[in-house]
Amino acid sequence: MLIDVQRLGPKLRRHRAGLTGGVAIIAAIWTVSARAEEQFKLLDAGQIRARVIGKDITDGPHWALYFRSDGTLIGSEGGSSWRGNWKIAKDRLCFTLPSTTQQECNEVWISGANIRMRTGKEQETFDAVVMTHQAK
Repeated sequence: MLIDVQRLGPKLRRHRAGLTGGVAIIAAIWTVSARAEEQFKLLDAGQIRARVIGKDITDGPHWALYFRSDGTLIGSEGGSSWRGNWKIAKDRLCFTLPSTTQQECNEVWISGANIRMRTGKEQETFDAVVMTHQAK
């Protein structure tokens, strides 16, 4: 589960009634995080289409990927945007980035709104959140 503890820290300090309340909140966050870790499910092609296409995949403040239903991928990062394309092949979400001409195909794992993608079992995942597209 994606939790930016540094960003969450000031909110906890403002809203907690004391040390015990803050500890309880942090413990609850870690419990939810641990449960979410256990519940990631590998998606097949139909599930990828239903859960990801037409939505944004984002880390929140830094970057976003919008998978349009027409096969266009629109990315934004640091105030600039770019276009690529995507397709679903063999239960993987494949897309091109501006810096490459080859499509990168990723397994898609999901738990609630949290998403992980990786090219293979030995590869690191990239973690993000799936959300309703935010028109810019």
